[in-house]
Amino acid sequence: MDKQKNLFIGTIALVILSCAGWYFMYFSDLSNSLKNMSNRYHQLKSEKSKYTQIKNKFPLIEKEWTDLKEELTALINKIPTDAQFDNVTKMLFSLLENNKLAIDNFNPSLAPLDEKQIIVPETQETLTIEKYPIDVEIRGSFIDFGNFLDQLSFTNYYLTLSNIQISQNPYNEGEQNISFISYIYTKTSPNEMSLIQNNQSFASTSDNTIPKDTDPAVITDEKTILDAIQQTGATSSIDLVKILNYIKEKTGKDVDPKSAMSLLDKL
Repeated sequence: MDKQKNLFIGTIALVILSCAGWYFMYFSDLSNSLKNMSNRYHQLKSEKSKYTQIKNKFPLIEKEWTDLKEELTALINKIPTDAQFDNVTKMLFSLLENNKLAIDNFNPSLAPLDEKQIIVPETQETLTIEKYPIDVEIRGSFIDFGNFLDQLSFTNYYLTLSNIQISQNPYNEGEQNISFISYIYTKTSPNEMSLIQNNQSFASTSDNTIPKDTDPAVITDEKTILDAIQQTGATSSIDLVKILNYIKEKTGKDVDPKSAMSLLDKL
């Protein structure tokens, strides 16, 4: 009887030991694997939630990108070409006059202050953008200058103003002396630059055979400018406005400021 009891107890103990060994050797590893899988699942769930939030933002980001492209395209369309530089300077000069602002100095630079290249988003065309400064000194009232700034924002060309300085005119109580720098931006595509270089090359090779004074309009403008320089006593670029005003009063014509500057530099 004792042998059977001992055998039974031994069997039970063996079973318990076998189960314990199985637990520690197999089930414990399985439990750790399940725990790791559970942590990984929660991590993936969290990442999925983040990606879902980003995906939901795609329409808004796409809309903002489209708006930015449209703004850039509109801005590029307002930037004149190199050939339109004279038109922009004349427009700015006329806009000052139309707002009853007396012009004491209007000195456009013939050389760009800065140059950058941009890519048009829609066509992938590379444009060269050049920045030309114009030094301006005027006299007038705050209201007239404000009207000038308001009208300038609605022009077909892109211009900016900086370094605006305003002081009271000591000789006229209701008038201010105003000075600022206006920047004109021009654009040139690679095809246009190549065409300009070819034209310049053709002009340089043709100078020996074609007289420079064959264009009557050029001769007339030069004579008009030289006569204005002589009559006004102009000696430098500071007197450019004086020359232009004299020609305007005497002939009613608007001559190219760059031509006047070029002739002044030669004297």
